Parts: sequence; structure tokens; C-alpha cells
Amino acid sequence: MMATAALSSVHKAVVVVTSALLNAGVLVVALVAVTIFYAYPYRAWTLPFRNLQGPPPTSFVYGSFLTHGLSPMGMAFKPWLAKYGATLRYRSLLGTWTIVTVDPVVVGYIFNNTRQFHRQPMFNAFVERLCGKGVLCVEDADHRRQRRAVSSAFSAFNIRGMAPVLWEKSYELASVFGNLVGKGEDKNTTGTIDVHKYIQRATLDMIGLAGFNYDFESLSGNNNPMSTALFSSVRLLQTPSWIRIFSVLFPSLLDVPSKFKTMVTYTRRLLHAAGRQLVAGRKKELEAENIQVRKRTQLGMDAVSLLVKANMASDLRDDHRLSDDEVLGQIGALLLAGNETSATALAWASWHLAHRPDIQDKLRADLNSVDNDRPDVERLQGLGYLDQFVHELLRFDSPVHRVQRHCVEDTVVPLSIPVKGRDGKMMDSIRISKGSEISVAVNEINRSTAIWGPDAEEFNPERFSKAGIPLANVPSVWGNLTSFGAGPHNCLGYRFALMEIKIVLVRNFKFELDPADPVVERRVRSFTTRPVVAGRESEGIQMPVVLRAIKGD
Repeated sequence: MMATAALSSVHKAVVVVTSALLNAGVLVVALVAVTIFYAYPYRAWTLPFRNLQGPPPTSFVYGSFLTHGLSPMGMAFKPWLAKYGATLRYRSLLGTWTIVTVDPVVVGYIFNNTRQFHRQPMFNAFVERLCGKGVLCVEDADHRRQRRAVSSAFSAFNIRGMAPVLWEKSYELASVFGNLVGKGEDKNTTGTIDVHKYIQRATLDMIGLAGFNYDFESLSGNNNPMSTALFSSVRLLQTPSWIRIFSVLFPSLLDVPSKFKTMVTYTRRLLHAAGRQLVAGRKKELEAENIQVRKRTQLGMDAVSLLVKANMASDLRDDHRLSDDEVLGQIGALLLAGNETSATALAWASWHLAHRPDIQDKLRADLNSVDNDRPDVERLQGLGYLDQFVHELLRFDSPVHRVQRHCVEDTVVPLSIPVKGRDGKMMDSIRISKGSEISVAVNEINRSTAIWGPDAEEFNPERFSKAGIPLANVPSVWGNLTSFGAGPHNCLGYRFALMEIKIVLVRNFKFELDPADPVVERRVRSFTTRPVVAGRESEGIQMPVVLRAIKGD
């Protein structure tokens, strides 16, 4: 009897547990089914811009996100735009949808209405974790206040004062190239090198000195902990992983314990430790002289010194001042924005010069027309072919291939280029809902035949000397190019970048093709477009070209 009762109790317990597990399983299945239904068919049916056409998704989970994210630049957006029109949609991660556009009116609306369109949340989250709350990652009133303070440091007048350190590092780069190529009695001495590696070191040193009077000594081979950590963080961000991919939707994933999070935290600690010393030093310099700081008080010409000076000015409104933490946030932002993009542009400059000896000869002749080894900004701006070359470089190979925006409130945007909807009718506006993602296709705008003529896919600096070019205007802060953006979030250091690129284009080396003839592809890595050798992707970012030292320049 007792055995029977025990067995009965066990049986009842098994039944209860089994029933509970079945109920839990049913609940889990139901939750998964509801989630899938909401993420896919329901979201697609209720999408305000569902009438826009677009490519079919290539993956249930990723949609078409990986199609353009891991492809060579131009391999996804260009055929989509040709097939579906100037504004389209594609399914992205977990059933979300992204709008892609090259319509200049839509682009202008998005760039100028920063109250409705913020930067991508993942971008802001990453920059804040890496650098602190600087101008690169804040929005609305905080962005307006910070940008007002930081932009003064990059005025046309202040940029002129930064030129000497750029020349200093430019000639140091030339010396490094000379040592790599080798010296000899022969007029032409050659060598194949990865120019991107050394250009990146030079631009890091330049932004360090011009940004906050700090020499990383990267060109000298110094492994500075701060720069090493910064590059490691960016490199990890560029490495595809589930955290990196899905943080686009869920930025809090950046806080999941990982090698990436550890490196980002370490980098920020180094940046802020160095930054506190730099800022405190600038303040002491002013306080030691016991002067009443006004906006025209003389101090160092680096950006942080200028920012500290402006922030301490007695005639500055209190609601315009930045906190010490906000000032610290600008240091990492300067490094992040001021190094990666310029190095990428200059690497592609070497590629174009190697492939087009005729362009290189014209550029060298223009540079050799200056009898001063360190011409001032005005003289550089007067070099016509140099200016055309830089225009074409940033048109053809914009370091930033697209600009991503996140809609924070429902709105209706007019189209200047109507597109045919899925219902067969022409659309002259689109409704964009809160939470939607929009990609401004910078590369495709910069290479549009409707703007730059039938040879838009060719590298031709002389197009900028042709009457009637560009054929149409686009939202821009410089050169009718979207490369620097437009509106309140445009690149505030664009004048610095232009001067840096022009100064680094040294005239005592000739670029030639690598005899191995590697295929260099434009790959999207984090937020910039980088050179990667096809078949050697594991070697990372590189630009192999032959340098030939030319004596007598």
C-alpha cells in the first residue's frame, strides 16, 4: 500500500511538472510567434512608407543589412537606386526597415531638421562610451551649445594658426617615406609600402598637436597607449560580431561584457586622464597671468586651448559654457573624427595618383609653382589644380560613404524626384514614422550623372573647371559635395581637413602601381570607407603603392 501511494505521488508530481513544462513551452512558443508576427508581417503591413519599392530581403534575420554592410562600396545601393528610384526602402535587422535616398530635397530636409532626425542611436552610444559626451554624440540643445563653443576653434582664422604643425608633420612624413624607400646616388629609388599605415600615423600626430597640443610621436614609432587603445577600439568595432551588428537596434548591447567593452572602457579612461591634465594646464596658464579672460585673449592655437579660452571668457553667457566633462568629451571626438577620415582620403589620393600619371604630373607642376616650402593657407588655396584634385578626391572617394539618421517623431517629407510606388502610382512625398532609419547615400550622390555629368564614375579633377558643372545643387557645406554633410550636424572641422589633405600631398615622391597589381576594394569599416586588398582581407586596412623618390623637387 505504501509503495503504491508513493508511486501515485511520484506520478502526480511528474504530471504536474510535465504540465508546467508544457504550459511554459506553449507560452514560449506563443511569445516567439507573437514577436515574429509583430516584427515581420505586422510591421510591414503598418509601415507608413510601405508603398516605397525596394529589394527583396536576402535573409530572414538580417534582411538586406549584410548585403550592403559587408559588400564593396557601391555594390548594393547603386543597383537598388537604378532599379527602384531615388528613394527606396529595404528590410534590415529583425524585420526593421530603412529608407535609402539620394533625393536632394529629402537629404536637405533630413540634414536641416535635427529636431526630427538624430544621429543613429548606436553611433551616439558608442562615441559616448569611448569619448564622453562631446559634440559628436549629443543632440538638440546640448548639441547646439557644444557646437557653438567647439566651432569657434575651427574658424577660418584659427585654422591658419594650426598650419605650422601640419607642415612640420608633413615633412616628417616625407622623411619617413624617404627612409623607407632608401637613399642612393641613382635619381630614382623605389619601394612598395603600405602608405595608409604611415599616413594614418601622420594624421594622428597632426590632430594631436592641432587639436590639443599633444604629440603622439606616432610617426617616430612611439606606441602611445592612448592612440593604441583608440585604434584597437575602432578596429574591434569594425570586426563583424553579433554584438556589433545587433547593437544597431539595441545600443545597450555595447555594455555586454566583452573584449570590445573592456577596450572601450580602457580607452576612455586613458583619454580622460590625459585630457584632465591638458585642460588643467591650459587653465593654469591663464590663471597664472592673473588676467581677465576675454574671447581675444592670446593662448595656444590648438583647438582645446582655444576652447578653454572661450569657455573661461568673462563675457560668455553662463548657459553657453561647457562643463569640464563636456570639454573632455571633445578630445576623443577630435581624435575619432579628425584622424580616420583624413587618413582614408589621403590613402585614396595615393591610389589615384599611382593609376593616373597624367594627373600626378599636373599636380606636381602646380605644387612646384610655389617657391616657398611652406606656403600659407591663402597661397595653397590659390593653387587651382590642387584644389580641383582635392574636390575630385572627396567627390569620388568620400571617407564617409553614407550618413545614417534616426527619426524621432512622425513627419512627412516631400520628394523632388518622384518615385513609382508598389501600387504603380507616382509618389511625391513619404511619411516617415518615429523610430525609422534613413540612409543618405553619400557615395551615390557624389557620383550621380545627374549632378556631375556622364563621366561621373571617372576620376577627373578637371571637371571642376568646366562651365555648368555641377549640373544640379545638393545640400552641402563645401564644394556641392555631401562628403562633409550639411545643416547643423555638418563636419565642423572640414576646413582643417581640407588644409591637412593639401599640405600632406608632398611633392618629392612619385606614386606608382605595385607590380603585384593588387585589387584594392572600397570596404565599409565602421563609419568610414577603407582600402582593403581583395583576397587579403585578413591583413586589414592597407594601401600598397610604389614610391619613387624624385630629386630636385
